[in-house]
Amino acid sequence: MSIYYYQFGIGFWSDHTKWAELGSFFGGILGPIFAFFTLLYLAFQVEMQWKESKAARIESEVNNRENYISTNLQILMPKLSAIDSSKNAPMAEIILRMHRDENLDKDNLQLIKLGLSARAETLVVWVNIAAALSYLKAVDENRYLNQLTIVTVQIGQELCSALDRVVRLATDINFEHHFQV
Repeated sequence: MSIYYYQFGIGFWSDHTKWAELGSFFGGILGPIFAFFTLLYLAFQVEMQWKESKAARIESEVNNRENYISTNLQILMPKLSAIDSSKNAPMAEIILRMHRDENLDKDNLQLIKLGLSARAETLVVWVNIAAALSYLKAVDENRYLNQLTIVTVQIGQELCSALDRVVRLATDINFEHHFQV
């Protein structure tokens, strides 16, 4: 604008062509500048929308994992309380006995695998809970700790540790252990 003013001056002209020249100048100079800033603004808006969409997808997945943990706990609790007819003891007590056995080594491992293979659903449910906890740990530490507390309160710290150990020994599945005694 300064260059135009210096070169041609600005005023109230009576000649229509002077006004047309002024309009052409501003349209030719300011139009591309405004278009450039509009494109920058649009790019910014697209990036913000993408970030919000990603955050919503993560939030949805975290909610799904929390619900998944809750559902699996509802499945697991009766299985842990169910009386095993061969041992005449609840499944939770059998797992705790194995966990507390200091001589639980490779010789006993085949017996563990054989004994627990009939109760595979209990083991699978525990691995599912551990997988959901691992996802939460990677995505949202606070919600992970919240779910970890819920699982610990419902099942008990020692039984959680026992499930981690016994399932690992019985299945050879390498999963993240969230409970240590």
